[in-house]
Amino acid sequence: MSKTILFLLLVAGLLALACGRPAAPSPEDPALTLPAPLPTREPTAAATVAPTALSPAPVAEPTAVTYDSNRTMFGIWHGLDHPSEATLAALADTEEYGDKSQVVVILEALKFFRNRDTLRQGIDTLAALTGQDFDFDRRLWREWVGPRMDEYAPPSEYPRWKVDSLALIDPAIGAILEPGITRSRVDLTEVVWGGVRLDGIPPLEQPPHILPEQATWLWPGDRVFGVSINGEHRAYPLRIMNAHELANDVLGGEPISLVY
Repeated sequence: MSKTILFLLLVAGLLALACGRPAAPSPEDPALTLPAPLPTREPTAAATVAPTALSPAPVAEPTAVTYDSNRTMFGIWHGLDHPSEATLAALADTEEYGDKSQVVVILEALKFFRNRDTLRQGIDTLAALTGQDFDFDRRLWREWVGPRMDEYAPPSEYPRWKVDSLALIDPAIGAILEPGITRSRVDLTEVVWGGVRLDGIPPLEQPPHILPEQATWLWPGDRVFGVSINGEHRAYPLRIMNAHELANDVLGGEPISLVY
C-alpha cells in the first residue's frame, strides 16, 4: 500500500472520530443553566397592613362576696365532725366583720370544740367582740352577755342551728325543741344543755309523803323547798331534790313541777 493511501485512510479515521464525539455545550444551553426565578407576587392587601397592638382581653370584675352572719354561724360549728379549719375560718370572719351576733353562738359552741387552737381562738374572738375577758369561764361569759341580749342577738337562723345542734346530742331533745323554731314565745338562747341526755336524771314522780315527825333522817339544819297551794303545804328536802332536780306532784288539787 502506498504512502498516499495510508495518509488518506488516516485522515478519514480522524474525521470519523471527530464526527462521533458530542460537541461541548455552550453556556446558553438551558439544560445546564439555573432554573429561571419564580415570578414575584405583589403583596396582598392583608400583608401590607401594618401590624397593630392586640387589644387585651376584657378582665371580669371580681364578684363581691357579701358577708352572711347565718353562713358564718354554721361555719363556726355544725356537727360533731365539724372540721376545725372551718371553725377557725369562720371565727376569723366574725372578728374581721365585728359580727356581735356570733357571741351567743360561740359561747354555746365552745363546749364542742376539741381542738386547743379553736378553743383559744373562740375566747379571743369573744374578747374582741365584747371588750371583756373571762378566759375559759363560760358561766361568767353567759352571766355577762345575758342582760345584754339586745346588743348580742344571734342571727336569724339561730333557732334552726340551736335545735340541730342539740338534736345531734340527743334526737329526743331536738324533737322537744323543734316547735320552738317557729314559736317566738320560746327563747332558745335560754335553753342550755346540762350535759346529760333526755331523762338522764330521773325526775321524782309523785313521791310518797310523811309527816315531819316521821322524817327522822332529816337534820334540824337541812334545807327544804316549801310549797303551799290552796291551803295544802309540803316540804321537798334539798337532799332528795339534788339527786332528781325535778319533782312532779299534785298539791292542793293542782299539778306542779318543782325544778331545781
